[in-house]
Amino acid sequence: MAAEVLTVVCAWCQRIIARAPAGARVTHTICQSCLDRTAQLGDGETDPMVLNPPPDYFGDAFKH
Repeated sequence: MAAEVLTVVCAWCQRIIARAPAGARVTHTICQSCLDRTAQLGDGETDPMVLNPPPDYFGDAFKH
């Protein structure tokens, strides 16, 4: 059985990590830049604002 090719998308910022052919299913991971943001959480003094999604995360959904 052949392995299925999936499009891989960052679950935090929605960046495409690996593109598959059109119509392929999608799976999620975390990209390196989002992972780097979470690495700051272990120091105990991190500003919780670093956990906010990037400004364009929701696209135009909340713009009037």
